[in-house]
Amino acid sequence: MCVAYFAHDTVQTEGSLVFIQSPKVFADFVRSHRIQNGMTQEDLGSRTGMSRRWVQELEAGKLVPSLEATLSVATAFGYELHLEPMPSASHLNSLFDELS
Repeated sequence: MCVAYFAHDTVQTEGSLVFIQSPKVFADFVRSHRIQNGMTQEDLGSRTGMSRRWVQELEAGKLVPSLEATLSVATAFGYELHLEPMPSASHLNSLFDELS
């Protein structure tokens, strides 16, 4: 899973990469992937070491998972976490490089 923060509130994909822009988008990603994989909230909770209630609150946007929990959820769906510079940050860095 590739994590980047943009101003969008929808899950964006590029090939097999998934861009998570906010906790709400992550919650939507979790719910949709859980359903696509035929899993119940209890199933996902068991795979991640969390309770069904925790999964329910995550999907409802009532909590923001820790990094450890995010990694567990990503792994349960067969994803891994990658961090990349945001495109806008790279663009700004090149502008500053030109000024020096």
